Amino acid sequence: MLSQIIWVTGIVIEALLLFRGVYAKLVSRYLNFYIYVLSLFLADGIFYFAPILGHPIADKWNWYSGFVSLFLGVGIVLEVFRHVLAPYPGAEKVARILSYALMGAVLVFIIVYPIVSPNAAAARTLFYRLQRDFLAVQALLLMVIIRVMAYYAIPAGRNLKGMILGYGQMVALTLFGLALRAFRGFAFNTAFNYIQTTAYLAALVIWLIALWSYLPDPVPTPRISGDDDYDRLASRTRGMVDATESHLVKVERL
Repeated sequence: MLSQIIWVTGIVIEALLLFRGVYAKLVSRYLNFYIYVLSLFLADGIFYFAPILGHPIADKWNWYSGFVSLFLGVGIVLEVFRHVLAPYPGAEKVARILSYALMGAVLVFIIVYPIVSPNAAAARTLFYRLQRDFLAVQALLLMVIIRVMAYYAIPAGRNLKGMILGYGQMVALTLFGLALRAFRGFAFNTAFNYIQTTAYLAALVIWLIALWSYLPDPVPTPRISGDDDYDRLASRTRGMVDATESHLVKVERL
């Protein structure tokens, strides 16, 4: 019963978030983000109402929707990079290439998935491992961009902060749940589902508040100019990536 309430609440908030996005003219400014929300709204609505209308959906389509969510979720990270690094085209281009590479990798797994998963149990195991690995990469990218913003005092408006906070906590809690599930086994599935759905519901609430209306990002004070300064930015950012990646590897080994 509780899961049904959370499910319906999520659909309502998704619809309201999409409505506000259109009404406040936010969709064109954060297109990747709203494509992600729209895909989840459609998936949630179909999977909820189809059985009620007498059209049960096979489990395999649930896994496919999960892969699509992973694929489009990278778009939120890409959206954050695009806005934060807009004053620095070179760095934004590198971040965009990395995000596209990650999206391409997810797309390859979507195509290969039916071939390498002969049964439902194998499909479930493959999906959870893929989800863990790709969310870990997204967590790495989010931590890097936050450290870059803090180090170079790059300002962000309420819209962007809400996007980062909502998606960041959802990724973190999902990774936490996946780690516990790997440790506790199948018996932890119910608890993991509640962790994941609650984290997503919290993200929706954060996004609804932060993206209720458009607030432009503050104009940053230029701190990077010339090839030498850009080389220093790239060098320091690579150092941040290496340091953050080492922390993620240590956590994953726990």
